[in-house]
Amino acid sequence: MKPLTTTRKGVGKPIAMCLLLVLAMMLLSSCNGNPQNQQQASQNKHTLDNTLTDAQSIGVPTNLLQPIKQQEQQLSGTNAPLGLFGDQPVSNYYTNLALRYSQLNSQTTGLETQSTQQLDYQASQDLQNLSNALAERQGQNFVEAKTFADQLTKYQQDLANAKYPKEYIQISTEAQDSTQALHLMGPAFDGLNAFNQVIQQLQSSNLDVTGFTQEAQVDLQSFRSATKAEDFSQLIDLVNSQLNQTTTVSTIAIPYVGQIKLNQFGKDIQLIKQYGGDISAYQQHFDTDQQSLNNAKSLGDFLHVSGQIDADTVSIQIPLTKAQTHSLLQQFHQEVTAWGQAHQFHDTFNNQSYPLDYEYDQQGIGSDADAAVQSAQTMDDYQSAIDLLNNDLLYLHMMEQDYSDSTPFSQVHQTDLTLMNHYGVTNSKEVLVVSLIEQTLRYYQNGQLIRSFHITSGQFDKPSPPGFTQIFLRESPTKFTSSEPKGSAFWYPDTKINFAMEYRSGGFFFHDSWWRNQYGVGTNFPHYDSSGDESFSGNGSHGCINMLLSDITWLYPNSQYNAQVILY
Repeated sequence: MKPLTTTRKGVGKPIAMCLLLVLAMMLLSSCNGNPQNQQQASQNKHTLDNTLTDAQSIGVPTNLLQPIKQQEQQLSGTNAPLGLFGDQPVSNYYTNLALRYSQLNSQTTGLETQSTQQLDYQASQDLQNLSNALAERQGQNFVEAKTFADQLTKYQQDLANAKYPKEYIQISTEAQDSTQALHLMGPAFDGLNAFNQVIQQLQSSNLDVTGFTQEAQVDLQSFRSATKAEDFSQLIDLVNSQLNQTTTVSTIAIPYVGQIKLNQFGKDIQLIKQYGGDISAYQQHFDTDQQSLNNAKSLGDFLHVSGQIDADTVSIQIPLTKAQTHSLLQQFHQEVTAWGQAHQFHDTFNNQSYPLDYEYDQQGIGSDADAAVQSAQTMDDYQSAIDLLNNDLLYLHMMEQDYSDSTPFSQVHQTDLTLMNHYGVTNSKEVLVVSLIEQTLRYYQNGQLIRSFHITSGQFDKPSPPGFTQIFLRESPTKFTSSEPKGSAFWYPDTKINFAMEYRSGGFFFHDSWWRNQYGVGTNFPHYDSSGDESFSGNGSHGCINMLLSDITWLYPNSQYNAQVILY
């Protein structure tokens, strides 16, 4: 008989397998950790995905969202650790995962707010740049500027209604294109004039210019209907091509056209002399060209001489315009100084005297004129500087004329009408005209004077800049924060403002000034301003147009975005 303790072969293997199975089930159970933590991580990821989708849909720039998406992908690619010795490591993993998804979601929400604010500000700046470019072309009496004035009105309305980044981006894109179009308007117009001048030269040589004249008429129609930068670029290329064609034709009439060109070169030389420039080198070129033209016999001779005259004429254009610009700048400064010395405000408060045209001196727009001339390099730069100086002289002359005008401040002034007519806004819906010499604001609607106000403008060291602009920002109420460091003479504490309308970039507003009791002539200089039973030392503003609260309480709701503004 075999012993009862003998083990049957194969019985131990099933028992071992059972033990492994139980152990595996325990491990799998522990790997899951806390189900609530895992569910929270999943929910937070879903929330983040929705927030990112919303951010993309409202136009938050992709480059801002990309880092967050990459971090999310990295988190999604991680796995929970094996919980061999308990649930805690797995629970910690899902807790941290939920927290990171939540943080990324908060970052995305913050980016939405940040990009919206930044793009809103950029759109406002682009509209101000467009407004400045438009004012320049309006000052040059381009009737085509009306198209861009309508565009500006639309963009301003869009800005007032915009909420999302993609809307602000669209406004900036359109405003930048319109601004570029206005910049190209000058070169395009110069090209049209050059083309017409060549046509006239050919016509004076008894050549048939019918085809060229028709092309010039089509070009003019294209110029007047242009609405985008691309339109002006294409027109400039077309006109340059047409000028090349007329140059080819002009070789036939070189003997006649050459003398006409040389005569024009001589006139340009005399202009430089008139402006005080050195003409010795150009006079030598003129004498040489005249002798070569007189000695020319063959067509080749005439072509050579004509080419030299063209080169000399081109070479003198920028020096000529530069000399004209510097002469005009000198004239402007001389007149400002002479008139200011003869017309001063004697301040009994501090026993000092101030020139009444200080807004046009170096602390005012005189420095802007200097900067424009000094930075000019191209022909268009100098022409822009000339346009700026002519406008500055116009404002100065209107101020001088208004000084001698005894018309009551509450009635229409001839200087107001002259400036409104100059800019073609006499019949505009709204025009705010500020007379700095009178310290007065007159509000016109459709050419009719509606109401007049006494104001206080910028003090001697912080003048209100004369010019032609538009209202591009309205805020009610708002808070002004000083851009100067504490301790500066121009620093001020945070100040509540009830009504503010910005008319020029750099923080120039029409706004109420509850800390003042006195407005009108002399309040832009140091003075006593009574406040209740006390008196305090007052002065002009930091460049803004200060108004009595009751006055701007009426003006603010009765004026709108893009109301025209003239300061002189």
